Parts: sequence; C-alpha cells; structure tokens
Amino acid sequence: MYLSQKEKKRHPEYEQYIALFEETITQMESGARGRGAPEAIIERCLDKALEFYDADSAALVETNLDLGYGVCVGVTPEETPYLYEKVMALEVFDVHVQEERGQLSNNEYSMLTRMGVEVFAVAPYLKRYSGYVYIRNPRRFVGLYGFLQAVSYVCASERNEYKLMDNLNVAVSSKECRSEQEVRIKVFGGLSITTKYGSLDESQISSAQAVRLVAYLLLNDTRKVPQNELTNALWPNSEVDAPAKQVRNVVHRTRAILEPIFLDDLVSSDRAGNYFINPNITVITDASVFESFCRLAQQPAATFKEKLVYLRQATEIYQNDFLPQYTGDTWLDNQRTFYRLAYLKAVLTLLPMYYQMEKYSEMLSLSSAALLYEPDSGDILFWHIRAMYKLGSLDLTQKHLAQHAEKLSEEQKTVLESILSGSH
Repeated sequence: MYLSQKEKKRHPEYEQYIALFEETITQMESGARGRGAPEAIIERCLDKALEFYDADSAALVETNLDLGYGVCVGVTPEETPYLYEKVMALEVFDVHVQEERGQLSNNEYSMLTRMGVEVFAVAPYLKRYSGYVYIRNPRRFVGLYGFLQAVSYVCASERNEYKLMDNLNVAVSSKECRSEQEVRIKVFGGLSITTKYGSLDESQISSAQAVRLVAYLLLNDTRKVPQNELTNALWPNSEVDAPAKQVRNVVHRTRAILEPIFLDDLVSSDRAGNYFINPNITVITDASVFESFCRLAQQPAATFKEKLVYLRQATEIYQNDFLPQYTGDTWLDNQRTFYRLAYLKAVLTLLPMYYQMEKYSEMLSLSSAALLYEPDSGDILFWHIRAMYKLGSLDLTQKHLAQHAEKLSEEQKTVLESILSGSH
C-alpha cells in the first residue's frame, strides 16, 4: 500500500530508495528533455521505472474521465468497479491482489490472476490529457512510489507535447499541413520546415546562412526587409564585398535547398531589393504559438484555470532554446534570450499555481526542466525543493537545500528551513 511519510522512513529499503531516486532522476533530467521524439522518451522512462522497481512490466495508459475508462485496459465502472474507483480518484495507489481479494470483484480478481499480477502500482496524471503509469509486480521499493509519480509526469508531459504538436500542426511531418499554402516551422531546438510535400530539418538544410535568412525574415514577417539590413543580419561581424550580390546568392541557395518541399518560394523579393516571407504562404511557427499562449496567460480577464492551461501549453512547447546552434550573432542571441526569459517567467508563474493545487509531481518535473536552462536560479530552486519535500523525499530535500543554499535568498532559506524543521 502507499505509505505515509513516517511509514516510509521505517521502510527497510528507504535509504537505498532515496539514493537511487536522486541518481536516476538526475540521469533522466539530463538525458530526456529536448532529446528525441516524445514516444522514445516515454519508452526510456518506462524502462527506468521497470529497472527502478525491478518489476515485470510498466506501461502508460490513457483514460477518458468523461466516459470513465482506461483506454488500453478496459477499466470501466461495470466490469472493474474497484480499479475504476481508484483510477478515477487520481491518486497514487497499489493493489495487493491476495490481500485485497475481498474488495475486488470476481471479474477483477480473475483478470489480475490470469495476468499473473500480485502487486499492481499506479501513478495517475491529469494534465490536458489524463492517464496513468502502472508497474506490475514490483520486487523492491513496494509502497515507495514517489519515483513512479515523477515518471508518470514526465510521460504525461511528453504525451501531451506530442498531442499538442499534433493539434497545432507543428510536428515535423508532411501530413501536418492540410493545404499547399500551409507551412509549419519549428525554431526551438533547431530549424525545421514542414509543408504538405515533406520536411527538412537543420541538418538537411545544411547552410548556416539559409537558416539565418529564414529566421530573420520570420522574426520580421510583418514587413519587407531592405537588402542592407539583411546584409548586416547575415554577416554581422564582417565587411562584405558586393553585398547585394551576396544576399541574392544566399536567397538563391535557400530557394534551391527548400525547393523539394515547396511549390512556390518561401522567400520573396521585389525590384527595390527588399526581401520577405511569401505573402501567399500561411506560416505557423512554434515560437509564435508559444508567444500567443504567454500573452493569453497575461490577460487581466483570464481566470486561474485559463492561465493554468495557457502556461502549461507554453512551457510544453518550449523544448529547447531558439536556434541553439547559432551563438555569437547579436540579433540571434537577443532573440534567444527573449524566448528563454519568457519561458522562465511562465515557469515561475506556473510553479506556485501547481503548489496551490497540490500538483507536486508536476512542480518537480517543471522545475527540473527549467533548472537545465537556469541551474543557478534561486527562485526555481525554491519551488523545486518544496516540491521534493511534498513528495516525501525529506532526506533528499535536506541534501538539496544544503547543496544549493548559496543560490537562495535569505527569505527563501528561512521559509525552507522552517518547513523542514516542522517535519520532525
């Protein structure tokens, strides 16, 4: 069964659990975010859960709270009333089949024994989509499910990111564009361009100047950019011979690279030597969607629930910095800083909202992700440590506070020390 904090401390494997929890979470934080497709990250997380608990199997299951069932395993109120009630409570639980035989329906007991289940542990999540991660027959750390909660949130974040990308048609796949005029462009983590006819990512575009050209025109898509301004953007630290010719060469090369996925050119020009994104093309970027969600969250009329949705979506879209491979150009660095600061502002607004809602696993995951960008941020660390404490990791909380105390303000340290002293 799920243990209280006092019971956890008396668990014979508690010290080993705390040590392995910290080690494994650190590995996951450094290796997951912004690396690989969401489904691959989910698979790696489930593998970690399997290894951590030495279990027989681990899986991610979606639920539909309106219809009331677990999509993959048929958890319905009629056929599996005991499991249904527990899943829909959206709280971590486990089921010890033989010990709880009297509470299970005949159908549930038959199903679980047929599957060879002795212990069934579940960590639900509720973001924009709901579901849970479960493990079957854990052989260690039974009752210590803080790690399972953390894995559940990471899996939920990746699953939600995949669906968000799908819903917004931002994913890198030709099927995402519904017409020849639509273009989907990602700039967080690197440039990728998708049309109805295919996709090209930064490695396939292969021209640094082509990436700079597209990025600069996207950032100035409400106006035509003069040739001299574009020259300064493409060669900010160099004197350029025959700049008009050099700009034309870059534009020509960019059009040639993008030609396989475009019927019409992405980059247009006029006789006056101005350059701009083709007005006949509808461009949607992940950055523009990110900015839209940030603006919506700042509206005075937005409710708490609306702000929560907008901020979640904004932080999930931001999977890496703006064109992180391109540093040293002032305008690129400034834009990268702008988006990162917007992301961190969203994070620091969202973390206390999660705390208010007692969504501590989501707090831990979000703060862990943000600390990859700003590891010295005392404000993020403050909420990170509070989430860690609320998830029952007292020893780990004390260790983190000691390690990072110099990054916290005196007020933050006082609050955390007061919280921890009251736990004894």
